[in-house]
Amino acid sequence: MLEPFARRTWSAATPGTRALRDALVPASLAYRGAVALRNRLYDGGWLAAARVPARVVCVGNLAVGGTGKTPLVLWLAERLALRGRRVAIVARGYGKTRAGVVVVGADGRALVGPEEGGDEAVMLARRFAGPVVTGERRADAAALACRRFGVDTIVLDDGFQHRALARDVDVVVLGPGDERAWCLPAGPLREPPAALRRARAAVVLGDAPADGSAGPPRFRGRVALDGVVGAAQTIAGREVVAVAGIGRPERFLAAVAAAGATVAAHVLFPDHHAYTDSDAARIRTAAGGRLVVTTEKDAVKLERFADVAPLAALRVRVELDDGDAFVDLVER
Repeated sequence: MLEPFARRTWSAATPGTRALRDALVPASLAYRGAVALRNRLYDGGWLAAARVPARVVCVGNLAVGGTGKTPLVLWLAERLALRGRRVAIVARGYGKTRAGVVVVGADGRALVGPEEGGDEAVMLARRFAGPVVTGERRADAAALACRRFGVDTIVLDDGFQHRALARDVDVVVLGPGDERAWCLPAGPLREPPAALRRARAAVVLGDAPADGSAGPPRFRGRVALDGVVGAAQTIAGREVVAVAGIGRPERFLAAVAAAGATVAAHVLFPDHHAYTDSDAARIRTAAGGRLVVTTEKDAVKLERFADVAPLAALRVRVELDDGDAFVDLVER
């Protein structure tokens, strides 16, 4: 898989990966220049950003890969709804095959499957009481959410670099090392750390401290286990086979072990993987009748395969220090 290879290159931990990373630096500098030009065009009004009749709060990041954005989106949408906001979640819908705007869910239930709406969006639709809408053009998805559901707040998932939709607030999720890394392809950054100037707040999830002190106010939090759903309510003391198609699967494997299970084997796929019958057969063979444990995002795609049984998923939640102050800042 390309992602593990890329991350080894970005780490530059060996002479070989360091040489490869250094060879990519000129391309990284060119990429950074292109990103800076694009941002200047938006900042100067040369590229237009569409507005919708709702307050738009974007949760994004600087780096590629999983950093806890989606659990934070759910947490923030629920907190804003508790404060009386009429909230919709809008996302691109990675992995969906249905083009255009898709109403993925409403009233806490999914209306389409992951092939039509995207895996993360279906997962969100099952957990969030408000509407979840996806679309390649996030402005169109947000406009439909306002028109059909009468929402006054849009929480935009993974949209920090998607500047075609105007937003009122940007929140950036930071991972360890983000403020010292190179831009693509020599590193994982979609934008340089200077882009944090656009953000109202940054959230650092995990134990490692953020690298810098300049920029927006920083809030600390963590992604914690919120239970097990599916064929089991606990995995403590069980021998399981772990299956995941996510960025940074090592975090998922650590979470399974931390929940008290013994990982007898693991089967890993690329992020947003579209599972096939042959994948299901491979998982079944690896499991050998043992419990298969996966992520909620993967479970919405795997549950249609009778071969992948019994199947349980780890449910996670965000715990944010000073959460009320964070929401106050977002609403300001």
